[in-house]
Amino acid sequence: MNREIKFIFLLFSLCLGTAAAYGQGPCTLQTLAGTYAISQKGSSTIIPDPSSAPAPYHWSGALAPFVAIGEVTFGNNGVGNGFYWIRLGKLNGGLDPIPVTVTITELNADCTGTWEFQSTLPGPSPSTYTIEERFIAFDNGREARSIPIASGGAPANTWIGKLHRISKPGELLSTCGPQTANGSFLMTVENLVRMPADQNHSDAIYSDALLLRLDVSMSGNYTGTLYEKMGPEGNIVLPVWGTMIVSPDCSYATDLMIQFENGVISASPIRGVFFEQGKKMFGLNMRNLPWGTQYSYGEGVRISQ
Repeated sequence: MNREIKFIFLLFSLCLGTAAAYGQGPCTLQTLAGTYAISQKGSSTIIPDPSSAPAPYHWSGALAPFVAIGEVTFGNNGVGNGFYWIRLGKLNGGLDPIPVTVTITELNADCTGTWEFQSTLPGPSPSTYTIEERFIAFDNGREARSIPIASGGAPANTWIGKLHRISKPGELLSTCGPQTANGSFLMTVENLVRMPADQNHSDAIYSDALLLRLDVSMSGNYTGTLYEKMGPEGNIVLPVWGTMIVSPDCSYATDLMIQFENGVISASPIRGVFFEQGKKMFGLNMRNLPWGTQYSYGEGVRISQ
């Protein structure tokens, strides 16, 4: 075999190997079996009169932001059980995880399909709702994206859902623990903050962006720095600290302590889920500001260990 033929054979072999490595076979319910970290982020349509809205979750403004973060485990039968935390306009689902059932109602060989979420929102008048989503799974079920088809609990809301597999069936989730959060992390955070009406602000909602740099020890204790741009105010740099508690199911809880320039210290309870062996995470700020509701969604990535 001469040199040119050897080169062509090698190139052909590499192409076949690449296709085999990245190819995805026909989807079955077993393809989507396993435990996933889930996030859903979006907002409602404009409602001129919030008092007439079918779902009373809006600020007295034109936009109701929505974000939910949680976890679901699918069996080989296409039925999943899990939990989530939610913020929807004035609705704060609270610090306790809310149970949810997810049922795959359609699955095509090309990994497109539909599923239904069923859950009961807590509160003085608990309401049970069903949400139907269309999804597209990829990378042999390691990830999926979704959009709502019908939302009985909040029909005006629209969002994008992201799913990242934490483990396949039979794999132990108990590998998650303090070591999962050990290392340095960068979190990007999107906020909507309602400002109080005073001599410095009108009654308005400010868009807000944060970079959080956290160094987490094996004990879960961390220190870090918050970099922020909020509405017209920029170049905000503040120290932060706290303790990260990671559960065996890869969810976590922490109170993010922030010291402001005037010396005031504030605590923001964060709830979220780790995935990709602790390399990435979702986070949701569950704090209510005294003058209104804060929407706060974060995604984190480990940058060193």
